Amino acid sequence: MKKLDNDEKVVFARKASGLVRQVSGWDALIYNIVFMAPMAVFIYGIWASVTFPGTILPITALMAICLAIVIGLFYAIYSIAMPRSGGDYVWVSRTLHPSIGFAISFAFFFMIVSLVGTEVPWVMDYALTPIYIITENTTWASIVADPQFKFGIAIIYYLISALIISRGAKATMRAFWISFTAIMIGVFTFIISCLWAGPTTFQSNFNQFSGMNYNDVINTAKGLGWPGLNMAATMQGVTFTFINFLGFTSTAYIAGEIKEVRKSQLLAICGAVIVFGLLTWGIYQAAYYAMGGDFIGSISYLFITGGESYPLSYPPFFNFLFMFITRNVYLLSFMEICWAFMPLAAGLTYMFIGTRILFAWAFDRVIPTWVSKVDRRYNSPYVALIAVTLVAIFFQYLWLFTGLMNFFSYLVFGWMIMQIITGISAMIFPFRRKDIFEAAPSVVKAKAGPVPILSILGLLNIIISGWLAYASMGPAFIGELDMSVFGFTIGLFVTGFIIYWISSAYHRAKGIPLELSFKEIPPE
Repeated sequence: MKKLDNDEKVVFARKASGLVRQVSGWDALIYNIVFMAPMAVFIYGIWASVTFPGTILPITALMAICLAIVIGLFYAIYSIAMPRSGGDYVWVSRTLHPSIGFAISFAFFFMIVSLVGTEVPWVMDYALTPIYIITENTTWASIVADPQFKFGIAIIYYLISALIISRGAKATMRAFWISFTAIMIGVFTFIISCLWAGPTTFQSNFNQFSGMNYNDVINTAKGLGWPGLNMAATMQGVTFTFINFLGFTSTAYIAGEIKEVRKSQLLAICGAVIVFGLLTWGIYQAAYYAMGGDFIGSISYLFITGGESYPLSYPPFFNFLFMFITRNVYLLSFMEICWAFMPLAAGLTYMFIGTRILFAWAFDRVIPTWVSKVDRRYNSPYVALIAVTLVAIFFQYLWLFTGLMNFFSYLVFGWMIMQIITGISAMIFPFRRKDIFEAAPSVVKAKAGPVPILSILGLLNIIISGWLAYASMGPAFIGELDMSVFGFTIGLFVTGFIIYWISSAYHRAKGIPLELSFKEIPPE
């Protein structure tokens, strides 16, 4: 075994991370909102109505805010305690065990990067298609539906995203601000158009151009068993709305680049929950006013029922129903283009987080340290970025040309398992790592009587995440449980666990136990 003074030189990849704190609290707020993908509710709302018939969507948005605030406070405070890039990985590895921290982070990494493969298809299928439908341009409609065309566009998208991220956190945040502005313009275009058109215009356009009848949609759905809007379904439907909220904690994974973390994380995480929740509520309220809550619930029910009762060639997502709010091609195209910024910007956040997670692993030496190399000009981990880009392109290929991405169907379940384990670590953190806890800012050390607030929030996080994990595996969400997919999800955690111990054995053979890296917080 080498002497301790030599060990200290190689405990981490180097003495300083190379990352620079250049992300402001407002940047972080926008980052979280963009990650959550505000206009994705155009789709998630219909999924919620399909999965739990009778769901009152605006109410689910308000309920989801209350649930998310609890988890948001938990993640913000835990991030303040250990403000380094890596999020759950850093906290759990320093509190429970590094093998557990790496296992949950390994699973999360692949879940997040796999999502990037959905973004370009969403743009093609849900933003451009309505434009081609209303203009009756069948040529372009067939082109954008071609998987090879999508794959070509996706590669261009990944390369542009990688170029943006390579220019550092500050440049990437500018891209998020631009995207956020475009998305907000799209949101308010949708809301104002719905309020301007009102129910009369929508019903008239729907009856004239859809080939269906507005009132018949509601009556047919009721005849087939649609229960009508009710609170019982709403209490279940909030689980689906909450899924759209996921990502409000994403700045925990880039904490090493956030300025004044103590203030910024509370603003970024809790603020994002409130802003996103109110935007979601506003979109749902506007849609209910113009289209009608009963109609949205009914057409969603007919969509999943199928058959002659739903003759439309497209799903009843708000992107498509907007064709009956306005017949103005320019207004519709404008809104859809703004909507397209949403998935593209969300994918950029996933890639950005992916690079920081790989960086954190390499900096702790779990994976080769050269992966943590940072470009000195832009303070960007360029090796990790190259790796993430290649993995994203690989997943894009799988999304478009194989059925293998169905193995990620239980992504929400896996995400909640990670949060549950993180909650457990937070409950024991003040007692097991007193050195870090006592050195943390006062907001971290706050107590309710003898019990640390962080431990209480950790318990509440476990309860909420456990409920969401259970709900996400229910028949309403996934149908019959597929054990192969379930096994794959659990296998991601197990694989990460195994990789850690292989790395540990390798470093122990070299005379520098890997566990030394986890006795303290990584240096800045």
